[in-house]
Amino acid sequence: AALGFAKKFGLSVGDLKTEDTPKGEYLYLTVEEGGGETAEILKNILPGIITDIPFPKAMRWGAGETRFARPIRSIVSIFGKTEITFAVEGLKSGVRAFGHRFNGKPEVAQEVVIDSPDNYEKIMEKAGVIVNPDKRIKMINKAFDAIETEYKIKVIRDSELVETVCYLTEKPVGIAGTFSENYLDLPRELLITVMKHHQKFFSSEKSDGTFSNLFIGIGNTDCKDLSVVRKGYERVLAARLADARFFFDEDRKRTLKDFAEKLSGIVYIKGLGTIADKTRRIAEIAVKTARTVCPEKTEQALKAANLCKADLATSMVYEFPELQGIMGREYAKHEGLGDGVALAIEQHYLPRFSGDDLPSSEVARCVALADKIETLTGCFALGIQPTGSEDPFSLRRHALGIIRILLASTPSSNDGLSLTQLVESGLGVLPDNLKGEKEKAKSDLLNFFAGRIKSEFMGQGISYDVVDAVLATGFGNLPDTLNKCGALAEMKKHDYSENLSITFKRVAHIVKGQHRHDGGMDEKLLSEKVETELYDSLLEREKNVAPLLEKKDYAGALKEIAEIRKEVDAFFDGVMVMVDDENLRNNRLGLLRRVTGLFSDLADFSKLVFKEG
Repeated sequence: AALGFAKKFGLSVGDLKTEDTPKGEYLYLTVEEGGGETAEILKNILPGIITDIPFPKAMRWGAGETRFARPIRSIVSIFGKTEITFAVEGLKSGVRAFGHRFNGKPEVAQEVVIDSPDNYEKIMEKAGVIVNPDKRIKMINKAFDAIETEYKIKVIRDSELVETVCYLTEKPVGIAGTFSENYLDLPRELLITVMKHHQKFFSSEKSDGTFSNLFIGIGNTDCKDLSVVRKGYERVLAARLADARFFFDEDRKRTLKDFAEKLSGIVYIKGLGTIADKTRRIAEIAVKTARTVCPEKTEQALKAANLCKADLATSMVYEFPELQGIMGREYAKHEGLGDGVALAIEQHYLPRFSGDDLPSSEVARCVALADKIETLTGCFALGIQPTGSEDPFSLRRHALGIIRILLASTPSSNDGLSLTQLVESGLGVLPDNLKGEKEKAKSDLLNFFAGRIKSEFMGQGISYDVVDAVLATGFGNLPDTLNKCGALAEMKKHDYSENLSITFKRVAHIVKGQHRHDGGMDEKLLSEKVETELYDSLLEREKNVAPLLEKKDYAGALKEIAEIRKEVDAFFDGVMVMVDDENLRNNRLGLLRRVTGLFSDLADFSKLVFKEG
């Protein structure tokens, strides 16, 4: 191995040196590589840097194979005053760039020369191109400010859309236009979606918060007469809104139940049937959940679950997929199904991303949990699990959504609703062809949830070992689990916690793996003083801990449990547990099992780390 290692670098074994490490003695060598001219190094690496830039969407142009966000027209490559020359797809780099096709100064040719990196922005700006995206965003916001002042409205500044138009323009110009007030009776989200996704227009509100018929487009050409551009914007938007009006009116001629019947023709995931099959499973899970969370609203949860996917078959959602849930809400209101059902249909998709809002009603939470757990259990039963780089069905997002919903639930609404119960509900409605995968799917899914829960709790400032210690005992009711973590983290701050942890680890280690004697323990067999003292302390702790656990005062329970440490240590010092006398041995093991019962539902103390390494 040493010969091969040295030969790889053209050296002999005599050139190798040794170094002592915590893992043993290692051979190493030092290789020095001489420097090179920066310009020459750049010439060799820049082509690869350009072609390796990742884009969510890329394109080819001409007969070439290179993919990029847009066709590359020119490559400017200059180091100081030195021109760096190379080629990508036959296009040679140099010091020439292109200015704006229309906005450049008359005295500046469309093709410009960059004489140094320091002058790049200034030269391009004179040629009509603002190359710094931060400056373009400031120009967009400045245009918004001016329009707000002039028209006495408030622009809805969608940050995602601001970024989009920033990179669609070279020198952004704000243009205000209007559409017919007759369209203001359409749902607000529908108007925003039509403007944003099709035309990249910004919506606005009046000073009282009502929706305005004024929109703002961000153009790329600062024309002398912007009214021409404005009229073009208004004409195109009017056609889009007319289409939206037609779809909206046509959809409302039918009921959500009519649309729900069409879901049987839409495939969900191979092996899991159609969207109609998914909806039936969601409804079963939602009913079970509602019976635990809000039994008086079970019928409402059933109705909302049966219709939660119905709008997927509507013309409006077919045209604007972003409006799924929202259009279901509007159509439910139109039918008079009630605000509770309408809200649940809309909010069952929440949360859609990290930091998104959570469902605001109990019925909406039930349907949201049912929808997400149905996806997770179905996919895991099929063997579909997220990998390091792929998660095509957004399973991580669904799991985190469930965790956040359960953590945010009020104690009363969450009482009795455990994550394990929710998983079992999802597994219980699996298609017959997947029933055989139930146990494996349950194990894999609970492990998957454990990882997500750990990340969520650590994100709230709880150390990894505390989370591991609590999760090792199970994670039924998540708010309780979080409270246990908080209590254990607080206890860990005390000086006695490390010794207490060592004591409880010893107790658990001795009991673990020992055959449990059905007779439990017999007080009459406690012959030694340290045994009786431990037993008396145990009875006192059990008496005091039970009401604390019932009140979910985990900090108080841990403090009370810690009081038994003195007697446990004395017990280990005074008697031998694993004696030859079987009755005596089993009795002492039974006593220790009673001790572990004090903390077995709170934490596995063997997971706690006090000194790294």
